[in-house]
Amino acid sequence: MAFTFDWAVRVTDIVMGIAVLLGPILAVVVTLWAQNRHEKRAEKQKLFITLIAERQALGISQDVAKALNTIDVVFSGRPPIILAWHRYYAQLGQPYYQERAHSWLELLTAMASELGYSIQQTDLDKFYLPQGHADDAQFQRNVAQQWARVLENTERLLLEPRQRG
Repeated sequence: MAFTFDWAVRVTDIVMGIAVLLGPILAVVVTLWAQNRHEKRAEKQKLFITLIAERQALGISQDVAKALNTIDVVFSGRPPIILAWHRYYAQLGQPYYQERAHSWLELLTAMASELGYSIQQTDLDKFYLPQGHADDAQFQRNVAQQWARVLENTERLLLEPRQRG
């Protein structure tokens, strides 16, 4: 009895075998790629939301400072954002002028564009700050200045118990 080889069935079997082996591997690779992409986008959004929430706060909070320090990593490979960040960073040590405010808005606009938000610089320039927060910040500055003045001009501090009676 002679054995005949059916090439059509054999090629189909080989293709099916390869598909069965590579299918799950490809599915895992695609899933990992999608998760990585999602995590990177989530990090970009978190950083952007941190900056946008305090875009015109009375000072740079620790959260904003941390967010600024991660821009080079989180937005690596995005030259418009990195350049805007470096331009703003170069101005941070200088007194606050209109140019620095403009650089800040350019940075936020570049990030918004990268994330697909259609936000104009005029929208970014709007910011709500309750007067009570501004008053409290000014009060805290005044108290700190007065304490510093007292402590700098006091050789020693004498405390005497109250006379009860």
